[in-house]
Amino acid sequence: MTKFEHATVLLKFEKKNFAASRSDVLQGLTKESAAALGKLGDDCWELVSVLPFVSGGPFLPGPSGTDAALGFFKRAKA
Repeated sequence: MTKFEHATVLLKFEKKNFAASRSDVLQGLTKESAAALGKLGDDCWELVSVLPFVSGGPFLPGPSGTDAALGFFKRAKA
């Protein structure tokens, strides 16, 4: 039976925008976040899910939009 290890990474964006899908969430990442994703891929981590952080909205001041996202990763244990 394969055992897995898991990791989470905070991904930040150049500017706030609205994301309707996982592929939309990954657009506009900062250079540091894009580099972190590349390194995780090189180290055999698989992106399993992305959870966007959304601030603002009808009850909070300021424009709403995605500030960052939390990426969930897994890879087989060595």
